[in-house]
Amino acid sequence: MYDSPSMVSLIVSKTNSLFSCGDVPLPSREKAHQQKTDKVFVLDASAVYNGIHTFNVEGLKFVPECVLGEVRGMFLGEAFVEEALLYDELKISMPEEKFLAKVKGAAKETGDVQELSDCDIAVLSLALQLLHQVKKVVIITDDYDIQNLAKHLGIPYRGVHWKGISHKRIYKWVCSGCGFESKVKLKNCPECGTEMTRTFQRQKIRRNG
Repeated sequence: MYDSPSMVSLIVSKTNSLFSCGDVPLPSREKAHQQKTDKVFVLDASAVYNGIHTFNVEGLKFVPECVLGEVRGMFLGEAFVEEALLYDELKISMPEEKFLAKVKGAAKETGDVQELSDCDIAVLSLALQLLHQVKKVVIITDDYDIQNLAKHLGIPYRGVHWKGISHKRIYKWVCSGCGFESKVKLKNCPECGTEMTRTFQRQKIRRNG
């Protein structure tokens, strides 16, 4: 587990020192506040270190605690978090267990479970939880595995630098010897011992937005 309280304290401390400039006023957010939005965003680490900034999206940004650990020490990451905390636009939260369980179950069904980290699961779970609470939620990520499962779960998403997935995928592992199939990653076939190969079925999808 990441030492999130220490991380947050460090970021707030840096923010205070960075913006303690005597009588120099902080940058105005008046224009942004005039255009309020009820849409919220959930960010993974790729969105932060690929250059997303608080001025790019209007509305609250949510991250699970683990994302702070993944961007620790990165200039773009810490700069983004400092700015977002300064303007009270960043919320650090962890999803409830029932949403974690639902996302893990969906990941097993699609075969994504082998490719997603615990933090990826947390990002998706937090987005799913918020989707049930505020309805208008968008995941910002350049991670294609997160995008794929988000599509299966009905969670809107967008990338930062990359175009995003064009097909929804369901992964499976197939034995070239006897044809045995598994949704769980296996190195060798339990029936005949032949090496298993990862493959997928795909379905064309419409772009978000």
